[in-house]
Amino acid sequence: MRKKNGFIATSLIYSFFLVFGLLMAAILAKSVENRILVRAIQEDIRNEMNEQSGFVVDSLEDRTYTVNELVNFANETWRVVEDKGPNVLLILNRSLTQTEIVMGLNRESSNSEFYGTCNTTSCMVRACRNYYAGQEFCYLYSGNTNLYRRPAWRPTASQVEADTIGYGRTIVSTVLDYWFTYHQGLQRVLSKNKLQAFTFSDGFFNYPQSGQENIYVRTLLSSEITSGATFASSLSKPFHLLNAPSGNQINIYNTSNQVQAVASNTAAFIYPVIEVIKG
Repeated sequence: MRKKNGFIATSLIYSFFLVFGLLMAAILAKSVENRILVRAIQEDIRNEMNEQSGFVVDSLEDRTYTVNELVNFANETWRVVEDKGPNVLLILNRSLTQTEIVMGLNRESSNSEFYGTCNTTSCMVRACRNYYAGQEFCYLYSGNTNLYRRPAWRPTASQVEADTIGYGRTIVSTVLDYWFTYHQGLQRVLSKNKLQAFTFSDGFFNYPQSGQENIYVRTLLSSEITSGATFASSLSKPFHLLNAPSGNQINIYNTSNQVQAVASNTAAFIYPVIEVIKG
């Protein structure tokens, strides 16, 4: 009787092991199948994002564009400033937000040394700091509140000369550089060679300068906008223009739809400009 009970017990144990083994094999097979399916779905999504315009428009049709026409590109909506034949000049259809400026400047939006009117819906930033406090952003380099460095777009260290003829980088160019560097859509189209590098003057220097990287984003030049320009009709004003008229002044496009020379610590909106290669 003992032998029979031992045989039955052993049979049951082996049966349980067999069932357990089959269950584990089924679970592993299902897990492998699910992993293959997930990987296939991920690959499909990746291919869609890389190849289909439904997710990211990373090229513009090779055709003639009209001024003020709206186009989608690099996850943003832009207005056409000028069709330049093989390229098209675009301005962002919105100003940079409070969050974007704060991240680029690394200063709280409540700090009036750097900002004008700034809230969650709109944000104006100064070209130069509004108060003497160290050597940054075409700062006041003495206790004289009328004495600024010249507001250059991106001066090199060698161009920061004696105080009386010194140059300081603007807040605007600092913010735009950060925004462009961390904008995924623009970095994507840059990697696809869809952006044209800029050559321009800020009124003091010609860019890009020797040894400097190419510049792919900037604000409008005064020469690129005229009174009542159609593409500017829907843009909040005043907004920053790139080139300085002289001395310690900057140019803005004001609420009267005119280019105006103002003090370099004036606050205005920032509208990025890019040049896209068609096709």
